[in-house]
Amino acid sequence: MKLIFKVASWILSAIILIVMGFMIFSTLTKYKPEKITFLKIHEPVLKNIVRPLDEFNILTWNIGYAGLGREMDFFYEGGKMVRPSSVLCNQYLENILNELKRADTSDFIFLQEVDAYAKRTHYIDEVQAVQYNLSDYYSVFAVNYDVPFVPVPVREPMGRVKAGQMTLSRIAPYSAKRFALPGSYGWPKRLFLLDRCFIHTQFRLPSGKILSLINLHNSAFGDAAQARQKELTLLKKIMIMLYEKGHYVIAGGDWNQNPPRFNPSLFVDGNKGYAFEHVPDTFCPIGWKWAFDNLNPTNRNVNESFIKGKTLTTLIDFFIVSPNVNVVSVRTVTNGFVNSDHQPVAIKVKLK
Repeated sequence: MKLIFKVASWILSAIILIVMGFMIFSTLTKYKPEKITFLKIHEPVLKNIVRPLDEFNILTWNIGYAGLGREMDFFYEGGKMVRPSSVLCNQYLENILNELKRADTSDFIFLQEVDAYAKRTHYIDEVQAVQYNLSDYYSVFAVNYDVPFVPVPVREPMGRVKAGQMTLSRIAPYSAKRFALPGSYGWPKRLFLLDRCFIHTQFRLPSGKILSLINLHNSAFGDAAQARQKELTLLKKIMIMLYEKGHYVIAGGDWNQNPPRFNPSLFVDGNKGYAFEHVPDTFCPIGWKWAFDNLNPTNRNVNESFIKGKTLTTLIDFFIVSPNVNVVSVRTVTNGFVNSDHQPVAIKVKLK
């Protein structure tokens, strides 16, 4: 019996030491971005001639890292799956790239959840794939998830994850920055979750004025309400500052909140809609305008594989524009959530 207790004690001590060592390693290697980081601008193979921009199109799409297509659910939101098969992942990515190439009227593209090197997507460099397939766009990439090893779920850990957001443009930005967003998770949870950010790209117009585009991906999950409010506070401060300087300002992407006055009963595509948390009415500065398509959902729950009419859907991908920008049109590009848990949203604007 003494030998059994001694062996058990050794095993327990070894487990404790391994866990402590892993937590120390995770703390020391934690991604710690600066509040503001200048991003490298990737140039296209064939540079476009800069043309006057007074009316243009923007497409935003959370591509779900080519791992959350129609067949998938996700363990962190009530499902059981961690990653797709290699075959399915490559199929999702190929279809996403083809859909982006077909959106050839887009002057600017905002992408969220793009994997650069991650076990969940079989270490495919999706950033390089996007740049290669959309070779006539300038692009920037900002990391918002860089963890050496995500230990959950225990039965099949996510492992290595490096991912982020991309902004693509047919004309050259003269400035591209990563703005770190404030987080609210405590240790040790923050070691294994995203370090949220938004990408701010600036374009000098022939008039001498500046177009400021903000590609955002705010905090998700039910326990991140406090983080979302901090993120909105910072975003509003920067939007107002840019507008007061005379910039044209457009912010869009995955807000992980419903827009004000969103009504899921207006969906017309046969999907089952729901509302959960709206961006507060007080967020919108006077004269600014929301732009979203209330007839179609942009996001579906991933607690189960997608079944139209059964799986819950909502609207969390949209834009806000400054008073000197007119919204000509906005529409959700309905693709049936085949290759991502989000559908793209396209906006057309005209500068005053």
